[in-house]
Amino acid sequence: MSLKDKAEAKGQQILGSAQEKVGDATGNERIAERGREHQAEGRLKEAVADVTETVADAADKVKDVAQDAADRVGRLFKK
Repeated sequence: MSLKDKAEAKGQQILGSAQEKVGDATGNERIAERGREHQAEGRLKEAVADVTETVADAADKVKDVAQDAADRVGRLFKK
């Protein structure tokens, strides 16, 4: 996920927090619950973005190691 996706996830958490506070202040449990749901969804989206980024970084490292190994093998056969 992109930085934009992470920002949107964080915005959803902030919106949810505000909704929860409004619901609590007005005694409207439905609005407060909707706010908690928005916060949870935002946290989940943020976690998915973090995992996606970690997997992409790991894949890049594996690719680099594989390329280095292929280069070494190629040099051995050229000798």
